[in-house]
Amino acid sequence: MWDTELGRYVPETVGEEIITIRTCGDTQDYEVLYGDDPMITMGYTTVFDDPTWVPYLVRAINTEQADASAAVAQFRDRVKADRGGAERNFEVGRPYGWVRTAYVDDRTHYRLQKDDNGRAQYVMMRRLATNAESYVATLLDRDGIVYRIRRFVRA
Repeated sequence: MWDTELGRYVPETVGEEIITIRTCGDTQDYEVLYGDDPMITMGYTTVFDDPTWVPYLVRAINTEQADASAAVAQFRDRVKADRGGAERNFEVGRPYGWVRTAYVDDRTHYRLQKDDNGRAQYVMMRRLATNAESYVATLLDRDGIVYRIRRFVRA
């Protein structure tokens, strides 16, 4: 991922990320188990190409630490979600952001995300491999800089 403070790409520090994407017709349901401790469950349901912005909600936060707030604060710092134009909150029931999705073809779609103030956060392109066993997610920040490239493998 791009580190604005260092001015270079650095390894991702999220930990485990388990994503479930279900598509039925033109509707996509997305859920992610994000991180290891804490593990943050987030998700949304969109209709491809619908201009409506839907909440990307934080659904649950699970931690083994005694102080959940401190665990979340440490996680935000570790994944740099507390600075650099990519600020994100992790509060159950509160939107992590607002999203829309665009369908291109069976292997390609985009997710657009903005914050609570209507400011652009990022654009993500997902591209499924021809064997459908993995996909690459490429994220561009609000200035068009590629700041994260991830490859996910079917489990």
